[in-house]
Formats: sequence, C-alpha cells, structure tokens
Amino acid sequence: MTQKIVLDVKEAPTFSEIFTQHVSDISLEVEAIKLRNLRNDADGINEHLARIESALIGIMEARLALAEKVLHSKSSN
Repeated sequence: MTQKIVLDVKEAPTFSEIFTQHVSDISLEVEAIKLRNLRNDADGINEHLARIESALIGIMEARLALAEKVLHSKSSN
C-alpha cells in the first residue's frame, strides 16, 4: 500500500493514520501466520510474510515522506 503524505490538506491521510493502518495490517498478518503455522502451511506463511514486508515498506516510505515534508517546510521558513 503506497500513500502520499500531504501536510495541511484534510483529504489526504496523515502520517499517524498511515502508520496505524500499516501496524493493523501487520497485526492481522501475524495472527494469520500463527494459524497457518498450526496447519504447517509454509506457502501460506510466506504469503503473509510478504504482506508484512509490504506494510513495513509502507511505513518506511511514509516516514521518509514526512521527513522530507518537514525538512522542506523548515527550509521554506
């Protein structure tokens, strides 16, 4: 999931909203992995791990975008 962070625009999600969504996604995937582990479903576990990796990348991209926005706003002032 890739989302852009835009400051001072109400329609765009905030960093906090993006972060919360990604953490929620990770929590759900971890629970699914636990169930797949009980069934010895390695392929299913790998699918969930890929989704977790995607959520973590989304968090890193959101954090980078936020840092760039803050740096840009500081350099504008």
